[in-house]
Amino acid sequence: MKLTKEEAVHYHRQMWSDMQKKLGDNPNEIDRIHFKRDWVCKHFPEERIFNDCFLCEYTSFKKLGCDKCPIKWNSEYCDNYHLEAPISKILALPERTR
Repeated sequence: MKLTKEEAVHYHRQMWSDMQKKLGDNPNEIDRIHFKRDWVCKHFPEERIFNDCFLCEYTSFKKLGCDKCPIKWNSEYCDNYHLEAPISKILALPERTR
């Protein structure tokens, strides 16, 4: 899927906000994975989104590395942060400026 950086960040935040509303601020890893898959299928039924992540889809399509992710994670990469951190902390992460 061809996404702009702004679209990738928008869909990323929308999906995580919806997850927080439905599952609370700290769902387990399996619930997060299932929610992401279901959310993408519901909102983009004709698309395959890499890792069910709009940020990964953006960097993959642009042939960029994870170090160019539009969101500045607490470490260089999202690693397991997106599976373990409270959603409020994920939503509070800033956009990368470089």
